[in-house]
Amino acid sequence: MSDVTLAQPSQSSTAMAQNRLSAHYRALDLGRRVALNALASFLVTFGVLRLLTAIIHYELFPHGPFRNLVTKSGLHIHHLFWGVLLLMVTGFVALATRAPRWHLRIAFVFGVALALTLDEFALWLRLADVYWSPEGIESLKAGAVAAALLAAYGFGQPFWHRAARELVRNRR
Repeated sequence: MSDVTLAQPSQSSTAMAQNRLSAHYRALDLGRRVALNALASFLVTFGVLRLLTAIIHYELFPHGPFRNLVTKSGLHIHHLFWGVLLLMVTGFVALATRAPRWHLRIAFVFGVALALTLDEFALWLRLADVYWSPEGIESLKAGAVAAALLAAYGFGQPFWHRAARELVRNRR
């Protein structure tokens, strides 16, 4: 066996990288941080929802904790319902507060609400439970569009602001 050992990244270099990333994030303006918070929570929630609904649909854990929420009268409560409620709450809180630290928190909850809602976009577009049918792809498309718009704003905001200023300047 060779006496050569592979160099492992030191804890301090990992911590330094995290500190640089954190400093870069804090240096962003509030609008970009809000968009990135919403994007991150949206992507994670959308992925988790898809995973959980697949587990429920294909009964991967038939005796596990994941089940459809059905009332005693047989009404199936879709996660769209919780998304709409969260969107209403985040909308009100966003209108009621002006504190930047709250906007960053609201953005996180908004991303979760957006994922809960758009994951069942095909349901509210067609007013039918088409989640696992070919029409259910519409929910994935809506999610992709929402993620792309959040990413375009969060990552490209300076570009879009310069482009808009240039457009306005050229019209004068």
